[in-house]
Amino acid sequence: MRPSRVFRLLFRIFISLLTISVTVVSILGGLSAVMILTNPDNIGIDPGDVEFNLEINNVTLAIESVNFTLPFNLTNAGYFNLENLELKIDIAMNYSHIDYPIPGANETKEVQIFSNSTNFGTITKGTTGNFTFLGDTFIMGNFPNFTSEVNWFRGPPAILFYVNLTISLDYSLGMHSLSITILDLPAGGFP
Repeated sequence: MRPSRVFRLLFRIFISLLTISVTVVSILGGLSAVMILTNPDNIGIDPGDVEFNLEINNVTLAIESVNFTLPFNLTNAGYFNLENLELKIDIAMNYSHIDYPIPGANETKEVQIFSNSTNFGTITKGTTGNFTFLGDTFIMGNFPNFTSEVNWFRGPPAILFYVNLTISLDYSLGMHSLSITILDLPAGGFP
């Protein structure tokens, strides 16, 4: 047999083995996603466990500090490690602004008051990761003056909060990257 035919045969065998291995890893990755997502106990977020702290100056009614903690857990019931688990949360506030853009006119405004992303690392297969997302980097300059800029006669509630959540991770030995985003999730109002 000529060397060129031997080389072509070896190359075809290598490509076939590579294709089979990638196909097997992809199938196992898909089965893992089904196993993780079909059991509601694998993803645990309890809204009752969220701690929200707000400090308001009683004289000026200005917000002095605000933060929250969001505990959650994720069970990796799949065949591979969940790598680079990242949670990104954006919070927006919607309110009716008095005398904006001209005196006597009110305009509904939506301002971003929080944006933060945290990487929680890797959850090895067959384990549960217990994490806490800390939200302490609010954009204080975007809050309106609650005594002169918010139309309190709108509503109730006069102020609405919306959340955008993005969860991203790598799976199947880094062959799959997944990102799930939930947009404009109502998170409550005030008062």
